Amino acid sequence: MVTTPLLWLAILLGVLGLVALGIAFALPARSRGRAPVAFLTRLTALPAYVRARRRMLWGSLAGIAVICLTAAFALAGVARPTTIETISPKRHLRDVMLCLDVSGSMIEYDSEIVEAYLEIVDSFDGERIGMTVFNATGVTVFPLTDDYDMAQEFLEEAHEGLTSYGTTGMDFLTSTQPENVPGSSLIGDGLVNCVEAFDRKDEERSRSVIFATDNELAGDPLFTLDEAAQHAIDREVRVYALAPSRYFFPAYLEELEAAVDSTGGDFHSMSDGRAIDRIVSSVQATEARLTDGRLVTLFHDKPVVPLTGTGLGVLGLLVLVWRLRL
Repeated sequence: MVTTPLLWLAILLGVLGLVALGIAFALPARSRGRAPVAFLTRLTALPAYVRARRRMLWGSLAGIAVICLTAAFALAGVARPTTIETISPKRHLRDVMLCLDVSGSMIEYDSEIVEAYLEIVDSFDGERIGMTVFNATGVTVFPLTDDYDMAQEFLEEAHEGLTSYGTTGMDFLTSTQPENVPGSSLIGDGLVNCVEAFDRKDEERSRSVIFATDNELAGDPLFTLDEAAQHAIDREVRVYALAPSRYFFPAYLEELEAAVDSTGGDFHSMSDGRAIDRIVSSVQATEARLTDGRLVTLFHDKPVVPLTGTGLGVLGLLVLVWRLRL
């Protein structure tokens, strides 16, 4: 705040005004360019004259005071008084990894799942979120971050790539199916890769994987689904499955449901219209320690007082001029 210099300036202006007014009244009439008048003391002794002069004196003093205060308020407004506030927002230590199966059996569902992921990102507040896709091998789309705008941009590019089969946007088909890796849809390996994508392993954080797959294995993985689920348990990671509706091979989905249940997560079908809400609620219901976020410095303009004072001062001067008939 810049009130102290302005206060001294207002006092200085007031003192100068009073001195000027005193000098003006102290000067003899002759020095002010007026002609001498005989028996003037009789006129100045009249009660009406005394009252008029006193009224003019007090009105002038009031005018000088109002001018000084108005000037001080106006200067304060020009100086843009502000207050500074430093806050440390609390954030939940929750990490969520989006894990998407981009194998051939899932390709017709992946764009819809990415749309669901976009809804999930819109629902989060404070959680870090990342994304990994897998087929024969895993690829990180973006690491864990709390920059939701960036995450949405990547997801939109992923959606474009999946709907165009890699001709535009991101090409996951080529990157997740290298020539030197046999097989495809290696479910267990994909889940392990997603679990290993979590960083800050020495911190007490809530970690969740939203695992979108149909669990139709087409190769020889390094890890079975049960082994991958046990790996998630060892790392204290909950797995929430999001699977397409299947009328054929229901055993695959039953195996997937049993695996994610063992981690403390849940199984959800894409045919469930509330699946996304249920997943978000489950993730946010997990216990997560609060921590201080990055310090944020906020500057708040405070123009109301100086602007109001200036306006009232101008109004006061107009009233004085009208009352004193100046």
